[in-house]
Amino acid sequence: MQYSVSKHKFKNPLEERVKRLRKKMPCKEYALYLVSLTAQGTEQLRGKLERKKYTKEEISETINRLTELGYLNDVLLAQTYFENLLRFKNFGYYGIKKKLMLKKFDDKDISRLLKTLSVKRETEVAERVLKQSSRKNREQLARSFQSRGFRLESFQKLLPPVDY
Repeated sequence: MQYSVSKHKFKNPLEERVKRLRKKMPCKEYALYLVSLTAQGTEQLRGKLERKKYTKEEISETINRLTELGYLNDVLLAQTYFENLLRFKNFGYYGIKKKLMLKKFDDKDISRLLKTLSVKRETEVAERVLKQSSRKNREQLARSFQSRGFRLESFQKLLPPVDY
């Protein structure tokens, strides 16, 4: 005995309405909607608007207007993101640099922020990683620190001594 399955899926009317509204939404409204959801960098927002097939003129006008109004501030966003990576995540100098570059922040802002990261502060983050780590082997710990982007001078003293 075979059971037939209906080809029709149950549709959520609210989802359908949201999809229709998003398609018709002007560039400025859609950008404001995105910024209201999460903090956006200008390049991130530009990429999302380009994927929606808005014209370059519309995108540049929208980004300029949102910057004037204070909704887009790459320097402040990069600073906040940098501080949050240090405080809540376990990344070293190069790991943080990679994360900032993936967010498409300006290279000048990234280098300015990374200059403020001292080896002492990075060592504190490395100590936090060491407390959380279950690895006991010196080589495994070193690989773990390097894969998270720590500089050698920040974690070298934390490693257990070499056994001969």
